Amino acid sequence: MKPWMGVALFSIKIYDAGSLKDRRQVVRSLLERLKHFNASTADLGPDGSWSVADMAVSCIGSSHKEMESRLDQLFSLMERSEAEGEFEILNARREVFSYGDFF
Repeated sequence: MKPWMGVALFSIKIYDAGSLKDRRQVVRSLLERLKHFNASTADLGPDGSWSVADMAVSCIGSSHKEMESRLDQLFSLMERSEAEGEFEILNARREVFSYGDFF
C-alpha cells in the first residue's frame, strides 16, 4: 500500500495589515478554516513581515484521486476567502505524490 500526500503552498498579500497582530489574525483564521479538510497547516513566515504570508497545507490519503480532490477543495476555499477582500493570493502551488511502499 502506498500512502499519497498532497501539499499546497500559498503566498498571500494581506491588505490593511498595520502590524504583526493584524497579519496573524488573518493567517490564523485561514489556517483554522483549512484544517476542517483534515489537513495540517503551517505559517511559514516571512518573519517580521506585516503584509505578506507564506502558508503550507498538507494531507495524506490512500489515493492520488483523493488527494487531488482534497487539494481542489482547499484551493476553492482560498479563492472564496480571497473574494472577501482581506488578502490577495500572490502565488499558489500544489503537488501530489506517493511515499513508497509500507507493506
